[in-house]
Amino acid sequence: MQFVVVDLDKGPSPGQKELVKKYYRGYIPHVVVLDSAGNSLYDRSGEVEELVISGILDKALK
Repeated sequence: MQFVVVDLDKGPSPGQKELVKKYYRGYIPHVVVLDSAGNSLYDRSGEVEELVISGILDKALK
């Protein structure tokens, strides 16, 4: 499992710029969870409840 944090206030790397272009919708925070194949399991703006993100991460690890 990898976690990537993109700080829009600092110059993002080329890989981070690609993620911003593909997933960012203009709202902070924005959380995206991808499975091992790169498919989006969760892609939403706003805070995420602990139980929700825990369930999503469990699904991603299967």
